[in-house]
Amino acid sequence: MEQPLSDTDLVVSTPERVSFDYQVAGLGTRGIAQILDLLIVTGLLIAVFFFASGVASYTQSSTLAILIELFGSFVIVFGYFWMSEALFSGQTLGKRAFRLRVVGDRGEPMTWVQAGIRNVIRIVDFLPYGYGVGLIVLFANGRGKRLGDLAAGTIVVKDSDSIGLWQLGRAAFRMPPPPPPPQGPPPGAQYQRTCRHPRRSSSFAASTPTSGVS
Repeated sequence: MEQPLSDTDLVVSTPERVSFDYQVAGLGTRGIAQILDLLIVTGLLIAVFFFASGVASYTQSSTLAILIELFGSFVIVFGYFWMSEALFSGQTLGKRAFRLRVVGDRGEPMTWVQAGIRNVIRIVDFLPYGYGVGLIVLFANGRGKRLGDLAAGTIVVKDSDSIGLWQLGRAAFRMPPPPPPPQGPPPGAQYQRTCRHPRRSSSFAASTPTSGVS
């Protein structure tokens, strides 16, 4: 009798009765990956701030610097997570470092729309501070999903080296191996054939009269 799967396993069954199982990422690994992503975002925001300050000192316009900083911060905060997960198959730099991936509820790769919904609702998950709402929803549903995952139909799993559902259609077509070459006659038959000729020659030589000098 097989042991039941734990609550941290996601089993996906295909119509061909082939099942794939994914291990749902734990809270600790997701938290460390999120901290790494936030450090990257913070570095980008600091770069935008220095760029806006340089523009303000060059143009003597504080209004332009404020607009650049506001627009740049908006693009970085929302664009980093959205573009990373949409372009790199559900992985940001932090998730890639800790081998995590965001997939659909059935194990399929997430779409651009799912990535957008997931990261727009990140604002609500972050409230009131430090993903307070997201943590409450994550513990309440018991499936490792924050509010953005529930809305987008996604889940964070541990990446593995096994084949995924999206890789089944990419398998290269392989030609069947060539048939084996035909086998020759057995060695015994060839040996008998070569040995018959000397016997016939010796018997023929024995039956032939020889001439001699008396």
